[in-house]
Amino acid sequence: MQIKITTQQENPLLHRVEVSGDISFDKSTPSNKEVATWLAGEFKKNVQQVIVKNIYTAFGENKAQFSAVVYDSIEAKDKNEMLTKHLKKKLDEEKKKAEEVKKAELESKKKAEEEAKAAAEVKEEAPVEEKAEVKKAEKPVVEEPAKEEVKE
Repeated sequence: MQIKITTQQENPLLHRVEVSGDISFDKSTPSNKEVATWLAGEFKKNVQQVIVKNIYTAFGENKAQFSAVVYDSIEAKDKNEMLTKHLKKKLDEEKKKAEEVKKAELESKKKAEEEAKAAAEVKEEAPVEEKAEVKKAEKPVVEEPAKEEVKE
């Protein structure tokens, strides 16, 4: 795969470089990821800062044209690029998973606290019950003599 950049336009307001060029390849059309990794290496940026807009191939030829954008930072990319439905769906799923993990952690903490409270209550109640039993045992049991009914 050979990539040749034909136009390179700096856009300082959006903190990016807009790139277009030609690709010649042997087997199949290169994927967006392959083009993005090549552009990231060419511009010495992170792959996450490169967005390949499109790759157009001509029928029956091993040539293609591409257009891409290389951002200065990930923050600039997040600010300027719109999320596709597919990416939004992925983000929503990740948020739901994160919320479920947080809920599970909170529930486990609550259970641990309840168990600790229950254990503390049992420890507090146990000495009180023992003391009550000791007090009962200390009192002498006095039986009163049965009163006889006297008839006159």
